[in-house]
Amino acid sequence: KVKVLSIDNTTAEEYGKIKTALMLRGRPIPDNDIWIAAIAIQYELTLISRDKHFSEVNELEVLSW
Repeated sequence: KVKVLSIDNTTAEEYGKIKTALMLRGRPIPDNDIWIAAIAIQYELTLISRDKHFSEVNELEVLSW
């Protein structure tokens, strides 16, 4: 069974926090990756990815498979 996670105001707030933190550190990543990270943080999920960009998001738990 697949569950589709909705993007809402909370997701947008997480997106803003992540984007700002990355910009302040001079470590921007693609916007689509920020949205993925934001929704994973919002729903307290572990993200499974080999995309190195996600390692720039401090609050995100990432597993590389």
